[in-house]
Amino acid sequence: MKKRNWLVAATLSAALLAPTAQAHPIWMLPSEFNLSTEEAFWITVDATASHGVFSFDKPIGLDNVSIYGPEGERRRIGPYYKGQRRSVFDLQLETSGTYKVELRGQPRYMTSYVIGERNTPRRAFGSKLEVQLPEGARDVRTTAMQTISAFYVTHRTPNTKVLETTGEGFEFHALTHPSDVIKGEEARFRFTLDGKPAAGMKVELVPQGTAWRDSRMQVDLEADADGVVRFTPTQTGPHLLSANLRMDIDSPLADAAGVNYLLSFEVLP
Repeated sequence: MKKRNWLVAATLSAALLAPTAQAHPIWMLPSEFNLSTEEAFWITVDATASHGVFSFDKPIGLDNVSIYGPEGERRRIGPYYKGQRRSVFDLQLETSGTYKVELRGQPRYMTSYVIGERNTPRRAFGSKLEVQLPEGARDVRTTAMQTISAFYVTHRTPNTKVLETTGEGFEFHALTHPSDVIKGEEARFRFTLDGKPAAGMKVELVPQGTAWRDSRMQVDLEADADGVVRFTPTQTGPHLLSANLRMDIDSPLADAAGVNYLLSFEVLP
């Protein structure tokens, strides 16, 4: 089953995904999203685990960052710096087209249950096949949680090779190209899990600069029956999209799946 494949795929250090609902979101922010230079160009990328929008809090390991060139070719990340509040790496854009940078975490499993006459809540870490439950455990439920962080950057002319989807796992469908999101024009993004629409998924959209204004200017969206969210940005510059999917699944490893997806993108004038 594809859901089963989703639950056992990918690699990521456990430190990137804390086993609580209050885990810090993980986001990456490149120095540029769109470039028109004819020659090859280096960009720099900040990465952190932070509840703030484009504010630094905790550094993260980047060994499992995946980089895809304009023709879909896989590229390895080079040396990176891990400081006290952020991690930094550089990326050279050598050919024309759209690049994809993604950090896709392996699901972590948490099993909750109640026990005793007072129905005391407890939890244990592990899948349904791994966890050792005490005698008398009731209302047992295992959830697999996954974090995905991504951005796209275009050198000269946008293309769509890295936007192709596979029908497996949680996927972002760019009905509007990430390099063509324009202030005052409607943009559309679609989300699926194993090819099925992420209907009803909650999505938050926040522009940069929250530290210098009174309001977050947060836009709350909800995916329609086709998994599509629509929005019309009113401010230019970098934005952070946060999508949170929760759904029951049919798997020998877990009863439910959760995905936290964070996409950094730029709104053009």
